[in-house]
Amino acid sequence: MIQAVFIDIDDTVMNSQREITENTKKVIKECEKEGIKIILTSGRSRLDTLKYQKEIGASPYIISSNGADAWDVEEEKEIYSEPISKQVVIKLLEYAKKNNCKISLNYNLELVMNQIFYPDEEDKKRTLEELTKLVEKENIVQCVMANKEIEEMVKFKEYLSKDIPEVKIENESKRLKDLNLKPSSHYYCDITSSSVSKGKAVRAMCEYLNVSKENIAT
Repeated sequence: MIQAVFIDIDDTVMNSQREITENTKKVIKECEKEGIKIILTSGRSRLDTLKYQKEIGASPYIISSNGADAWDVEEEKEIYSEPISKQVVIKLLEYAKKNNCKISLNYNLELVMNQIFYPDEEDKKRTLEELTKLVEKENIVQCVMANKEIEEMVKFKEYLSKDIPEVKIENESKRLKDLNLKPSSHYYCDITSSSVSKGKAVRAMCEYLNVSKENIAT
């Protein structure tokens, strides 16, 4: 018997028009009434994932940052976390400064960045000096590096693969994989510790909820 379903947000809960339909919300509520936990499992930050969990009425447990973080919403309790080492985050901040890249840091219920591409990001903007101090006291589970020039992001990917094996790219702009695609306003890479996976976070969540892997769907 299925007791929990782990489901992504983008292109899963959301349709191709980036909408969450009323029918999707209805089905989720029906599952919850039947005792089937619907657990959002996303590459988005904890803050973003929590917003969608509340909007669609999913279970109060979320996996975010591509599996680097698992959170009990009601208890405000960290179930699982696998942060990037502080030394590596400092290297990424230095790279962003040197190459005029936008870098965003995910931690706890916060998302902060050194540059903004959209007006609604203004309150999240911090200086690189502020971000460096933040890294000293907080565990960063995911970084997002971005640039408006695709050549700069190609160069960044080469830098990562050559100089920082402790991290990996979990998600990236589609055009970074296929240069024949239509240009975008900017390009990004989601970066986590190299040992992170959604599967590990799902296992940790199952242990926390005392649900066997035979009774889940993903």
